[in-house]
Amino acid sequence: MFGKSLFQSVLERIEAEDPREDAEATPRSGIAGFNAGLAFDTERAAGGDAVRQAYADMDEAVSAAPEPPLPRPAPVLRAAKPLPRQRPAHLDRLTPAQVAEDLELSNADTPVTLAEKRRAFANRNHPDRHAPDDREAATTRMTIANMLVDEALRRLKRGLPIGMTPQRPR
Repeated sequence: MFGKSLFQSVLERIEAEDPREDAEATPRSGIAGFNAGLAFDTERAAGGDAVRQAYADMDEAVSAAPEPPLPRPAPVLRAAKPLPRQRPAHLDRLTPAQVAEDLELSNADTPVTLAEKRRAFANRNHPDRHAPDDREAATTRMTIANMLVDEALRRLKRGLPIGMTPQRPR
């Protein structure tokens, strides 16, 4: 044993055993050196009847067991009908005069206050904040408001009051 590898010593020990004793004790299946039986080999080795009977007994035991009751379905809850959506009243104010009134433009406004009023108006009226059916009106209001604020800023640059329009020469 000394001076040999573990593998070599195991091989010598296997060769020393009588292979005929092993062959007589266990029936061989189709694979040499493979002593573990497969399902089909076990059936053949055991005569087949005992294995078939064991499977039949298991099948009877499973079929004789009572089936568990089916769970009760959960009750169906019906949601109340949603109230009809009402369009916000401020979206019906679409004229420039009404939008200017909602913007609360005054001659005391500065570029800073006009920017604040534009942001506050957009916060309440931006089309993305409204239902799809109301987006067209919101877009119209935003367009008019931006036009009015831009005009007020131009007037402030020229030194004109916000609420007055210059007279056009005829």
